Amino acid sequence: MPNTYDQVLYPSKAFQDTHPDRLATVATLHGLEPPTGDCRVLEVGCGDGSNLIPLAVALPHCHFTGIDLAARPIEIGQATIARLGLANIELHAANILDFPAPAAPFDYILAHGFCSWVPPFVLDAFFTLCQRHLSPHGVVYTSYNTYPQGHLREATRRILRHANSPTVAGAKEYLATVRRQATDPVWTTILDAETQRLNDRDESVTYHDELGETYHCFYVADFLDRAAAFGLQFLSEAKPAALLRPAFSREALAQPDEIAYQQALDLATFRGFRRTLLCRAELPIERGNFTRHVPKLRLASPLRFVSRSAQGGETFRNEPGPGQVELNHPQLLAILHRLEQIWPQAEPLSALLSEPADPVVLDQLLALAAVSLVHLRRFALPVAYQPGPRPLASPLARLQAASRPQLTTLLHTQVQFTEASAREFLVRLDGTCPVAGLGVNPEVLATLYRMGLMLA
Repeated sequence: MPNTYDQVLYPSKAFQDTHPDRLATVATLHGLEPPTGDCRVLEVGCGDGSNLIPLAVALPHCHFTGIDLAARPIEIGQATIARLGLANIELHAANILDFPAPAAPFDYILAHGFCSWVPPFVLDAFFTLCQRHLSPHGVVYTSYNTYPQGHLREATRRILRHANSPTVAGAKEYLATVRRQATDPVWTTILDAETQRLNDRDESVTYHDELGETYHCFYVADFLDRAAAFGLQFLSEAKPAALLRPAFSREALAQPDEIAYQQALDLATFRGFRRTLLCRAELPIERGNFTRHVPKLRLASPLRFVSRSAQGGETFRNEPGPGQVELNHPQLLAILHRLEQIWPQAEPLSALLSEPADPVVLDQLLALAAVSLVHLRRFALPVAYQPGPRPLASPLARLQAASRPQLTTLLHTQVQFTEASAREFLVRLDGTCPVAGLGVNPEVLATLYRMGLMLA
């Protein structure tokens, strides 16, 4: 039986929340000791490797394995790996049910966009793989659709499939007909929102996600119960905001049990998607005392100094996105000024201060991390912050720039280069040309460094 993912390719990209550094950071904040050296990473349902290949470029000391049931995306990824000359990554067209025992355990196991689109027995096979092949202090990343919002998505999916159309356009037209005939105001509001969601997506995504044979939403409590049967426990959500600034505290929801609290959060916030981290059930997780573990981490920040008030407060603005803060604590100001100089590199907190950090500063750093104005890291990423004698851009970004505007950075983010001349310039940065021979405004080059495109 042909695989639909061979027939219609699924759009792929890098997902920052899957980065082993993100997983290790979250584990560290919970008092664990995750692997940070020569790690082994497995991605299940890796597609064409768009998420895994950038990690292999940015973490050359680690080894990466990807598997996917569809052969065509794997072939595309293997061709990219060959062009980049990477020796620390392998992609295989393989069924998870036949996954062979690896030579060594995996420190990080990733499954993005997998758990909601496989039958229950395949999900159990994934958990079995994790149970057997996750290293003792390793972390599992899973993403999946959740109730209560998932009820709306399931209703839309049933309508689209009821159209029995061979095309996404035909199924969406049937949904539009249902909307035109709808009379209940609550229902029309829901249909309008769902129509907008579909219109904002690539049709190949809708082809698989809404029209595919297999689809499951989960109540988070049920998902975690299923994982627990395989010796895995809930660690945290991957996104910093969900971890550091939840919509409701445990006390506000009157839920002393962690899983009951997570379920109550979903019900209160109408959550439809989770990025959940799991670890082995026997590990002791410390919750709610993150400041204690901040000194173990590296810090980076995209904030740039703007102005100083007469009262001594200083204003900083997020250069690549929204966000502005005014701060006045001397230790925090010293940290941010140093981080501004070295962005996108990170430094250990111990190297940023000559004396122990004030607990107030630790709290403020976590508050800034919750809104992505400070980045917490465990890994030392090979990203440069200032031009060397012969600038070297990420080989993956240079390869991508030759054919498309969306590039993947060494920070596992995406940036858009709409102008062909800018992409052509980036392709030239292969480490062979001295700065003086590039013939470009120094500020243009500095921008590429701040984007996280340049190798140290």
